Amino acid sequence: MAKIIFPVSHSPGLRASEGAGRLYNCYAEPLGEGARAVAVRHRSPGLTNFGTTTREGCRGFLEVAGVLYVGFETKLEKFTSSGGASTNVGNLNGTKKGFFARNNATTPDKWFVDPDGNIAVFTPTTVTNSWPDADLPAVNSTCSINGYGVFTTGDGKAFATGLNSTSVDALSFGTAQAKPDGLYRCIEWAGRLYLFGTQTTEIWTDQGLSPFPFARSDVMPRGLAGPYCVTGHEDSFTKGLHIVADDNAVYRIDGNAPIKISPPDLDALIEAVADKTTIEMCSYISRGHAFIQVKCAAWTWTFNINNGKWHERPSYLIVNSRITQTYYAFGKWLCGDDLTGNVQQITSASHKEIDNPLVCEVWSAPLQDFPRRSRGISAFFDFAVGVGDAAGEDPIATDPGVEISYSTDGGQTFSIPRIRKLGRQSIGTARIRVNQIKAAGPQGYIWKVRMSDPVHFGLMGGEMTGEPRAA
Repeated sequence: MAKIIFPVSHSPGLRASEGAGRLYNCYAEPLGEGARAVAVRHRSPGLTNFGTTTREGCRGFLEVAGVLYVGFETKLEKFTSSGGASTNVGNLNGTKKGFFARNNATTPDKWFVDPDGNIAVFTPTTVTNSWPDADLPAVNSTCSINGYGVFTTGDGKAFATGLNSTSVDALSFGTAQAKPDGLYRCIEWAGRLYLFGTQTTEIWTDQGLSPFPFARSDVMPRGLAGPYCVTGHEDSFTKGLHIVADDNAVYRIDGNAPIKISPPDLDALIEAVADKTTIEMCSYISRGHAFIQVKCAAWTWTFNINNGKWHERPSYLIVNSRITQTYYAFGKWLCGDDLTGNVQQITSASHKEIDNPLVCEVWSAPLQDFPRRSRGISAFFDFAVGVGDAAGEDPIATDPGVEISYSTDGGQTFSIPRIRKLGRQSIGTARIRVNQIKAAGPQGYIWKVRMSDPVHFGLMGGEMTGEPRAA
C-alpha cells in the first residue's frame, strides 16, 4: 500500500512529471490534531448575484453613506445595500479600471482616476468629468489619507489637496527621487503613503508640512510591474500589502521589506506576459481564509495567506477567473464580473459561480518507484461523504459524484474517468475505490480527482495497492 500524495499548494512544474501536484478551484485547509489527514482540500468560494446592470467592464467600487458606486466603461452606477438593479449616476469618461477615493468632509468629496488620465468628481446624482481646481495636472492614480486627496503623475510627482477639500495648491507636491522611474500608483496603508514607481517604492508620512504635508521616510528597492499590481490595503482586508513587482515575482511587504512568496512556476508565467499593465491583483476573505488573486488574460493564481499556499482559479470554460475588482461593502465581499455587467458576491455558501459550475480538480504528485515499472491493483480515496443536498438540484446535488482518472505517461493523457458517488445527504458510502488499473511505466501514476457537482468537496488523501514489475 502506497500513499497517493495530493498537494497542499499548486506546483505544476514545467511538465506534470516534474511537478508536485495541482490544485484548481480548491485550496488546502489544515485539519486539527488527531484528524485522519494533515489537510483537506475544499472548494474555492463561489459567486451569487448581488446587483445587476446593463453595463460592462467593471472599473472599481466606492461605498459612501450606504451607497455603493461602481464604475463601468463610460458609466457610473450606484446600488443600495439591498443590491438589485443599479441606478445610473452619469457618464464616466474612459474604459480602463481605475481608482476611487473620498475625503473626510462632512459631505465627502468623491472622485475617480484611471491610468489614462481620466478624472471625475461625483455626487449621488451627477458626474463631472474634470477636477474643480485647474492647478491639478494630468494624473494617473489617486488615494486618500488623513483627509487629503493624493494624486500621482507619470513623471514622479505626488500632489495633495487641501485638508478635506478639492482645492490644490500648485506647489503642494513631492517628487519621488530615489530613481527616475516615475510613478504608477499611490495607496494608503497603516497611516503611511506608498508611492509606487516602476523600480522603487517610496514610503512617505504625514508631517504636517506646507504646502505638501508629507515627507519621505523610506525607500524599498522594488517597484510595480503595472498599475494594478498591488492589493491587500483595501478596507476590511487588513492582511498586508502584496505586489507583483518589477522583477516578475509576487511579494508580501513585511514592514518596509519585500518578502518573495511566488514559486518559480508563477514567476515564469508573469515573465511571459508581454504587457504587464494587463496583470491585476485583488483580495477577499471567505470562511476566515484571506485570499490574494493574481490574474491576467491567460491564467489566475490565488494565494491563501492563512497557510501560505497557492492554487489556480479558472472559471467555467475560460482559462482565468471571472472575478475582478473586489470590494467589501454591506458586510459582503463583492466583485465585478468579466462575463457580465453585474456585481457578484463571493461566498463559500455557493458551490457555483452564478449559474456555472465551479469545477474542483486535484492532481496528485507522481507515484512511482523509478526506474521500476508497476502494476496498480486498487486505489482508495478518502473523501467527506454523505454530502448530497436533499433540497438541491437533482441529481447533481442530491446524488453527487466525483470523477477519478489516472495517467501513466507523466500527465500527458489520462484514462477515461470513473464516476464514484459520494453519498446522498447524511448517508455514508462504501470506500471510494477504483479497480482494474492499467500497468504503468517508469513515469508511474498521476491521479486526477475532478468534481463539478454543486455540493461540499472534501478530499483528504488516497492510497494505492500494486506490485512491481520488471524494469
